[in-house]
Amino acid sequence: MKYLTGIVLLLLMQGVTASECRVNGGPWVSGTWVPVTVPVIANPSTGRIDLDGFRLECRYTPDGGPSSRKDFWHTTAGGVYAPELGRYKMGLRIHNRDYLSPVPGGIHIATMPNNGIGVDLGTYLYILTQGVPGSPINIRAGDEFATITVLQSSNYGNERNIYIHLTAANSLIIEPSTCTINNNQPIEVNFNNVDRTQIGESVSSTPIRVDKRLDYRCPDAGITLPITITFKGLPASFNTGVLGMSNPNLGAGLLRAGTQVAPGRSFQTNIYNSSGSDTVTFALIRKPGSTPATGAFSGSATLVMGVP
Repeated sequence: MKYLTGIVLLLLMQGVTASECRVNGGPWVSGTWVPVTVPVIANPSTGRIDLDGFRLECRYTPDGGPSSRKDFWHTTAGGVYAPELGRYKMGLRIHNRDYLSPVPGGIHIATMPNNGIGVDLGTYLYILTQGVPGSPINIRAGDEFATITVLQSSNYGNERNIYIHLTAANSLIIEPSTCTINNNQPIEVNFNNVDRTQIGESVSSTPIRVDKRLDYRCPDAGITLPITITFKGLPASFNTGVLGMSNPNLGAGLLRAGTQVAPGRSFQTNIYNSSGSDTVTFALIRKPGSTPATGAFSGSATLVMGVP
């Protein structure tokens, strides 16, 4: 019994030496399972999308041990698990150098002296873009969208895996494709001056309408396939089938070929030889029984190209 107790005490003593981590100067979190909630910000650049909207620091956990002790963090072979990022090619950017997944093991990330000072890991996920549309990546607030496994070794004989779990602080829809809708330019739908007494109460009945042409282009030649266009935006409080406006008594519906497309829904169309087009209609409606206040109003949404 004393021998078993000794083993338990030894494990507890080893556990104390696990590193601590924090995000953006927040509280330190200790343990081998490190949950970190991070803002997910896509910074597109040529050929890639970087998910780097945070600063992750880790340090040797102060334990009263000799100041000569150091921890060393390295990658583990294939130690990136990110199912939320779909089937796209991804990798790690470690101190401004790229390593495509599967990331090899043994890449040095950080050295952490026993001085209580945090070390910036400088390690971020990135996604390679491609010239053909794919399934959009939909990261929702609260999703644990990736786990990075690193090997912690030391100059005092301690070695273990550390699991960094990245949880999204916000929602983000990413289309890692260089295909575009209207050359990625904003699509402005201007209803101009509207007689509020003429605004209909349904998308089918309102006479206040604006047509817009959507042009689809992909840089890779010879692409012919069905695609989906998803209408992303917040619905009106009085009608979930239309986009909400800054004036709560107004909403804008989207129609394609006479069929209404609600926020969060999509319609299917096609690309032939890397291009295609559609004409859609935006219809302004009012809350039934209401008389909207006069003055300017606005709303915003995003059209996302993907595959069925």
